[in-house]
Amino acid sequence: MVDLPGYRLSGAVASFVFVLFTMKPSDDFRVSGPAHPILARVGEDALLTCQLLPKRTAMHMEVRWYRSEPGTPVFAYRDGAEVTELQMEEYRGRIEWIEDNIAEGSVAVKMDNIQPSDSGQYWCRFHEGNYYGETSLLLKVAGLGSAPNIHMEGPVETEVQLVCTAKGWFPEPQVYWKDITGEELLTVSEHHIQDEDGLFYVEATLVIRNASLETVSCFIHNHILNEEKGSVISIPDKLQTELASLKVIGPSQPILVRVGEDIQLTCSLSPKANAQSMEVRWVRSHRYPAVYVYMDGDYVDGEQMAEYRGRTALVSDAIHEGRLTLQIHNARTSDDGQYRCLFEKDGVYQEANLDLKIVGLGSSPLITMEGLKDGETQLMCTSEGWFPQPHVQWRDMEGKTIPSFSEVLTQGSHGLFRVETFLLVTNSSLVNVTCSISNPLLGEEKIATFSVSEFKMTFSWKMLLLLGLLLAGAAGLIRRKSCKKVNVTLDPNIGHPELILSEGNKHVTHGHARSQTSHRDLMASSTSRARKGSCQGGGTERWRLGTGRDGSQVLPKTIL
Repeated sequence: MVDLPGYRLSGAVASFVFVLFTMKPSDDFRVSGPAHPILARVGEDALLTCQLLPKRTAMHMEVRWYRSEPGTPVFAYRDGAEVTELQMEEYRGRIEWIEDNIAEGSVAVKMDNIQPSDSGQYWCRFHEGNYYGETSLLLKVAGLGSAPNIHMEGPVETEVQLVCTAKGWFPEPQVYWKDITGEELLTVSEHHIQDEDGLFYVEATLVIRNASLETVSCFIHNHILNEEKGSVISIPDKLQTELASLKVIGPSQPILVRVGEDIQLTCSLSPKANAQSMEVRWVRSHRYPAVYVYMDGDYVDGEQMAEYRGRTALVSDAIHEGRLTLQIHNARTSDDGQYRCLFEKDGVYQEANLDLKIVGLGSSPLITMEGLKDGETQLMCTSEGWFPQPHVQWRDMEGKTIPSFSEVLTQGSHGLFRVETFLLVTNSSLVNVTCSISNPLLGEEKIATFSVSEFKMTFSWKMLLLLGLLLAGAAGLIRRKSCKKVNVTLDPNIGHPELILSEGNKHVTHGHARSQTSHRDLMASSTSRARKGSCQGGGTERWRLGTGRDGSQVLPKTIL
């Protein structure tokens, strides 16, 4: 093993690091690769080859393929074996080393199960001693997706809307419409989505206003493969289908749901019709990916948006009447917005729009005093957990609105709003103020009231009390410091009978045994006397010892 500051590297890895800093281009050999890009289809294999020139054995050389950084190779070969320690994670287990012609300097790697992310430039490098030679290769990945599906919305007055959809294409394909004569038709809208695997879903919409236009084709074209797929729809035939005469009915009013509760999105056919053999989907702005898809009597998992996985359930008790309800559990702020409910059969669909309003009633406001300055009072009102953006108002005792000094709204990671609003009180006659925060959709508000005069009075009393405590503490400290220690010797012959003297006659404590001796004065030696003083501390009475000739009777608990 090799130790570097902060790292511990194996011998192979350390050699790679050392090589990167010491190599320089070789004048004795060069490397060549394919003259044209290597084309590979999604899911198939790709062969990357390179040749050492002039031809000679490469068995003793180090060979590596890499993308952007030599230090993290796609594949590396050294001393007759693979070096996997630094290999890029996404290529592990997918690369096969081919060395059949290594004696002539020709090597290759086969890459299994080509993905869209494999597309791009690669480098092949040969290394010998302190010299290297390399060449670049371009891998183009292409995927021919599904044939287009043409969906026709039931006629609305004199218009017919066609939607062409396809998925599994790479790179981003071209979509176009043609009439029966081959003339291209103008697309109203076109939408492309790249899924988790890097493949593209396309959705193109065409509106037909010409009643004589009976046949229309949709084509999806891959420009790398120069291949395309197409579908044709006969409008008159579709107008004769069952769904062409039906309509989908949804709620006429917005659906209000509080954050954390369950959402109910209900759609039904009118007139009533059995929807068991139909495809029903709830979508946001586009058909794919969907919020929920019901097809052939079951839920379709592969087309659902990631944010709805594990949160949806279908209530199909009345499906024979054409009524279905989608439940979305634990409503989030991101669920807010427009939805579409589509019933489809035989390529014809009908839809209804649903408007979902997510609402959140936040916490009760909290009013705090920010400070007192030059007779002005600044109040801050805070609350959180609101959706959508709440309305905030300050009001006086009469309910009149007071303009706020400033207002700050922030949206958290869950989409809920936190509000901070400030009020500068300059009017001394203003007694009470109210902070009101309301949800515009629910018509509900939460209120907090603050008494400015009461706060000022309470604040004044608190200041006086604090000042009094400080003065009392200072006085006690001064008195304590005035007690000075005196070195005395106590006379055991004249001590109180309940006092016990220590060895050396320096300390005395109160005893419990009573003596027959009469009470006498406790005197310091020769001219000293002891008298009770006013110094106290730590729960123990202390005594002040002075000098004098007159005695005084004392009964101490403890003399220190």
